[in-house]
Amino acid sequence: MSTDDTSQTMSAYFTALGTGSFQQFFTEDVTWTTIQSGAVVHGAEAVEGAINGLHARMPDLSTRQLMSAQGGAYLEGTCAGAGDEDRILFCVAYDLAADRIDAMRAYGDIASFMPPSP
Repeated sequence: MSTDDTSQTMSAYFTALGTGSFQQFFTEDVTWTTIQSGAVVHGAEAVEGAINGLHARMPDLSTRQLMSAQGGAYLEGTCAGAGDEDRILFCVAYDLAADRIDAMRAYGDIASFMPPSP
């Protein structure tokens, strides 16, 4: 997958992300791993639900430029911490297979924002 193909897929994914319905961008066996806690979510429907739940719990979410490479992408962001805490930094790494996201790994202090596992 070329860098341009990766960029196009990720751009379409982030457009769909705003609608709350985006699992069509995932492989059937996609995974989301929260590195801080080691929690792993499996499957397109479950990952979509986890991401929607995460975003609903992340106050004042802000992202920076997406960086794309062949078959991979990286996004840095911040969100407000609880109370008067500093902003919480995070990074999400995406692995793509063909034109679908196959795996995502979230780095940073965001485990407390993840929704409870079903």
